[in-house]
Order: sequence, then C-alpha cells, then structure tokens
Amino acid sequence: MNRDWDPVDLLRHYRHDWLNHLQLIKGNLALGKTERVEVLLDEIIQQAKNESKLSNINGGLLAERLLTFNWEAHNFRLSFEVITDSCHLDTKEMEILHVTERLLEWFDHHCYAGADNHLIFVINEAEGVPVIEFDFQGKLITESVSISDLEQAVGPGEQVEIEEVAMGQEECFIRLHFIIEERL
Repeated sequence: MNRDWDPVDLLRHYRHDWLNHLQLIKGNLALGKTERVEVLLDEIIQQAKNESKLSNINGGLLAERLLTFNWEAHNFRLSFEVITDSCHLDTKEMEILHVTERLLEWFDHHCYAGADNHLIFVINEAEGVPVIEFDFQGKLITESVSISDLEQAVGPGEQVEIEEVAMGQEECFIRLHFIIEERL
C-alpha cells in the first residue's frame, strides 16, 4: 500500500513542495508575468482549501495516501478535490482506501510512462453516501484494457456501486458510490 512516513520525511517533502511553488511565483514575477502569478496563487489557495477539507472528513489514512502519493514514483500526477463539507468517511474509510489503492495501481499499470498523465480524485457525497470520482486525462494503453478489466480492479465483495464508467484512449472517468450498511 503506502509507506510509513516519519515526521521529518513528511516535513521535508512538504517543504520541498512549498519551495517549488514559491520558486514558480518568484520566477514569474521576475519575468513580469503577474497574471500567471495570480493563477498560481489561486491554485495554491485552492490546494490549501482542499487539504483542509480533506483533513476534516475523518479519513486520516486516505488523507495521508492522497497527500503523499506524488512523493513516490508513478506514471501520473495525482490531485484531489473535496467538494462536500458534510461527508464523513470514518465508517467507509478502509473500503474507500482499498478500492482507491487498487485503482491507483490500475492506472499506474495502464498509462504510458513519460506521457502527461493526470488523475483527479474527487470526494463528494450524495444523500449521505460517499461518492468518489476518478477523472484521468492522459495516454492510456487501451489495447490491453477494457471496462470489465477496470470493474475487476474495483474489486468484488466491496460495498461499492460503479455508477458511471467512461473510457477512451486519452481519458477515463469512474464514479463510485460506497454503500452504507443501513441502506442494504
């Protein structure tokens, strides 16, 4: 799954990310590209808001995985968005984490290394049920995959419904609903 991060490693990686952001801002200011600086600042603010929301949905292990994913070598970059303020993942966190790990691994194996691949992981809810979306943009190895292959990656036995799947050569969208036991 993922490695155990020691606090010093966490801080080192997080500081490195912030220094990268600051260098981009400084470089664009030096070039007089103030509009680009405003876009970068808006992106940083949105990222900080998403990180704050992520830390408030009672899913510490999932939050750790999403926050540290890009610090490891993968064939795509991961970003995340938390749309809801009311979703609490504590009762479904392990199921969401297991399905997420399998799908992250699936994307890692089915996209071209070196291509500009990006996956957006979206956390939402519908009627109190956690809804997770995977929105991939990049270059998929479509010769070796099918929708049924992707559905198998979600995994049998999990209390999850695949609400929507769309796949093309350069995009893939998956929407999953995680079933709450009382609704069964």
